[in-house]
Amino acid sequence: MLAKAVRQASKASSFAEASDDLRELAEIEISATHLQRLSERIGAEWAEVRDEAVEKFRQAKLERAYKESPRSAAAVMLDGGRLQTRAEDGGRGVSEATWRESKVACCLTLHTTAQAVDPQPEPPAKFLEPTEAGRLASDVKRRSRPVAERSGKDSKKSQSPQGKKKRKKPAKRRALRKRNRTRVRTVVATMENSETFGWQVAAEVHRRGLDRAKRKACVCDGQAYNWSIYEMHLLPAGFIAILDFVHLLAYLYDAAHALHGADAALDGRRTSSGSAGHGRERLARYCRACGPQR
Repeated sequence: MLAKAVRQASKASSFAEASDDLRELAEIEISATHLQRLSERIGAEWAEVRDEAVEKFRQAKLERAYKESPRSAAAVMLDGGRLQTRAEDGGRGVSEATWRESKVACCLTLHTTAQAVDPQPEPPAKFLEPTEAGRLASDVKRRSRPVAERSGKDSKKSQSPQGKKKRKKPAKRRALRKRNRTRVRTVVATMENSETFGWQVAAEVHRRGLDRAKRKACVCDGQAYNWSIYEMHLLPAGFIAILDFVHLLAYLYDAAHALHGADAALDGRRTSSGSAGHGRERLARYCRACGPQR
């Protein structure tokens, strides 16, 4: 029952909503206040376990959770987000509301098939179509802002028009995703600084044995501290760096917009579609500038 209560409290938008969900779905009566206390207690215990693991790792005393190495591929995905906080010990209600950055690492083992050649040597067609590229870039930028800052106009754009049929995924893509299944996924998250976050990621990678996988990669955007974490903790273990292409596309779009104006930003000839070779050369230079490529 405790596990169900804490899980729902973490998934719902409020403790009151979690209390209602437990009453209706699990026939468990727990007040919102009691749910908050339970969540804070369990959360503090988990944080203590995590910090102890990090300290053991730094002392080279952390044991691995699995004796065998991962049989297939491993991935560490780094990203940041924003969440709203309020003053601690401020009593009921919201006081000193502010936005803070969260840092998250998703650690995965994956069942994948090794490829002798690059299965996607060229960018997908939608990244080369000017209007679609502009829409993707705009959506990335919109989602990077706090919800409160997103305009109603953006919200309307994200809604599908009535009567518009949802496009079906191609059979080839469905088959590929069916083959590439996630085996185990764990998540590390914090609001501490990037150095602390880096040690937390390194400890989890060691605990899971992801550093012993034959194929392993680190996926992230161009945020500077992501690459610092990669260089310090993941590169020495043999992880390959992969830059998030969608974020790269957003920055290329913004650069074209700033340099040549809105019309040029939508003109694929200045980036890739009109001059593929020159566009790829620019893209390669930009990728090398964003971080180490192995």
